[in-house]
Amino acid sequence: MVACHDLYDCRVDQWQKAADDWVELARRSSSACEDIRAQGKKPLDDHWADATGKQAGRRLEDLADRLESGGDIMKGVAMVVDALAHSMGLAQRTLFHATEPAREHGPSIEDGRAVGAYTGAAPVGPNVPQNVRDAHTKELGRISEVNGLIEEALHEASQADAKASVELDKLAKAINVSDTSQAHNEILVEASHVAFEILRADMPVGKDPHLVRTWWDGLTPQQQKDLMRADPVTLADLKGLPPEVGRELRGPDGKVDRVEMVRYALDHWDKKDDLDYGALGNCTNSVSSSLEAGA
Repeated sequence: MVACHDLYDCRVDQWQKAADDWVELARRSSSACEDIRAQGKKPLDDHWADATGKQAGRRLEDLADRLESGGDIMKGVAMVVDALAHSMGLAQRTLFHATEPAREHGPSIEDGRAVGAYTGAAPVGPNVPQNVRDAHTKELGRISEVNGLIEEALHEASQADAKASVELDKLAKAINVSDTSQAHNEILVEASHVAFEILRADMPVGKDPHLVRTWWDGLTPQQQKDLMRADPVTLADLKGLPPEVGRELRGPDGKVDRVEMVRYALDHWDKKDDLDYGALGNCTNSVSSSLEAGA
């Protein structure tokens, strides 16, 4: 569990820098791989055909494969760290939003919790002035609001931290992988899925439109594109996104609402249909019904 003081003091900018550094390392690894194949392996194959040349060529090919695989693994690290940095940044902003006004105007923050002058049940009785009762009620409400935001921020941060920690441990153990197909189609794909899940967990469903817009503007263009492709229905239901995002999600021509097509497919993929299309199963009717839902 991420502690309040850890989230408050964390340097999100350094995590983002680390993600950028991993991207650069991946680029260099891929470049070195290309150089070995073009300037090392190919000349050997062309001009050194005996057993020694073939053995040297195999060694160079293995090195190139490891560099290519390493590049994909580094890309996976970058994706996870980038998603973690974004999620932690969002959680930290939520924490600041809760605690900064409280530090200035009350209630006070102690050990990551809001506390006030009034505790226990509201004072009652004929001798308790109404203004005291009102002040007590107001402070309790403010304490509850602040603690709710703190809990939300710590939950978001802890969730992202746990997912990223598990995936980064896996990536660290994959450092010696030389199978380029495994690195690209399994390790990198899994890392991208984890990064997406970290970002998806931060989607401000049901939140204030201003918060939604702030969240969206904080995403990178690639993160925005990934979310639009992976979860268009949830995104389309958010209030506060730029109008052009909604148009792109639903279809720029306005003829077919792609969001409603996907929504229908998600809601009805396991529903039994009375019509029988033989070998095609229910695929034909499912597509037809989805298109009708988007019309």
